[in-house]
Amino acid sequence: MRPRSSTSLLISIVLHVIVAIIGIFYWFGVAPTNPEESMDAFFTKVEPPKKRITPPKRTQIKRQNTPTTNQSKVKILTSNQPATHRGVVSASEPTAFHTTEQVNIGEGIAPGPTQIEIKDVPSIQRGVEIPIQKQQKTPERKKSRLVKFIEAQEGPQRIIYCVDLSTSVQNYSDWKFNRIINIMQDSLTFLAPHDSFNIVAFSTELVKYQKDFVPVTEDTVKSSTGYLASIKSQIHTKGTDHDMLTTLTDTSKSTPTIVVLFSDGIPISISTPDLKRIGKHATGNGRIFAMGIGMAPNFPGAVMMKHLSSVSQGDFWLVDR
Repeated sequence: MRPRSSTSLLISIVLHVIVAIIGIFYWFGVAPTNPEESMDAFFTKVEPPKKRITPPKRTQIKRQNTPTTNQSKVKILTSNQPATHRGVVSASEPTAFHTTEQVNIGEGIAPGPTQIEIKDVPSIQRGVEIPIQKQQKTPERKKSRLVKFIEAQEGPQRIIYCVDLSTSVQNYSDWKFNRIINIMQDSLTFLAPHDSFNIVAFSTELVKYQKDFVPVTEDTVKSSTGYLASIKSQIHTKGTDHDMLTTLTDTSKSTPTIVVLFSDGIPISISTPDLKRIGKHATGNGRIFAMGIGMAPNFPGAVMMKHLSSVSQGDFWLVDR
C-alpha cells in the first residue's frame, strides 16, 4: 500500500507543478489590453488660483462718513444779520435765542421756498441757441511823433503852436501845408485835461489865437481845430515882418513848457546866421519841438531849427522823411 500511495502523490505533485508552470507562462505571455471604453486617469489635488493684488498707484483717501463732532444736537440758525444779545435778527423781525431749544441734526429739515419770481427777464426757447455778441475793441489810435513827445513830458504842459505863414511857406503845395496842420490838430485831441495851449501865426504880423493859454476841453479843442484849418486867413499885409526867431522872443514872455514850431527856417531878422546867437532865442521857451517839410537835412533852415531843438532839449522832425 505504501508504494502506490507515494507514487500517486509524486505524480500529483508533478502534475500540479507542470500546471503551475504552464499557467505562469500563459499569464505573462498574454499582453494586457485596455478596452476602448476605458480611460487612464491620474487624480491630483488642484489648489485654488492665487489672486494677484495690485498695489494702488497713489494713496487712497478714505472718506470719513462718521461725524467728527461729539455734539449730537446743535442749534441751527440761518440769517444774513450778525448776532446780537437778543439772538439773530433776520431781515424781517428779530428772532429770540433760547438755549432750551434744540434741534436734532438727524431730523429732516423742511425745505424753504423753491420758486423765485424774477420779473422782466426775456424768455429762452428750448433748442434755440442765442449767440453771445463779443464787444469789439476800439482800435488804438496811432500817435504821431509830436504826440509821443508831448506825452513823454511830466506834469501839466503849457503848449504854444507856432505856424509860419511867410510867403515862402504859403507857396508850399496844399498837401504839404495841410499835413503839418493835420498833425497839430491831431495832437490837440491827445492833450490831457490839466494841459493848456495857445496858437500863434507869424508872417508880416504876429497873430495870437487867445491872449492867454486856453484850458483843454471838448469845446476848446473843437474850436481851435477849426481855427487851424483856416489859419491862413488870419494873416494880413500890414505890420513888421516876423520870422521864427522874433516869434520865439515873443512867446518866451508867457513861459511855455513846450513850443511846437513849424517853419521853413529862413530868418529875415538877421543877416548872418550864427548858431550861437540863434540858440539864445530858445531861452524861456521850454522844450522846442521843431517841424519842417520839403527840405533836406543839410538845408540852412533845417540846421537852425535842429539847433534850436537841441539847445532846448526838444526834438526836430522832418515830416516827409
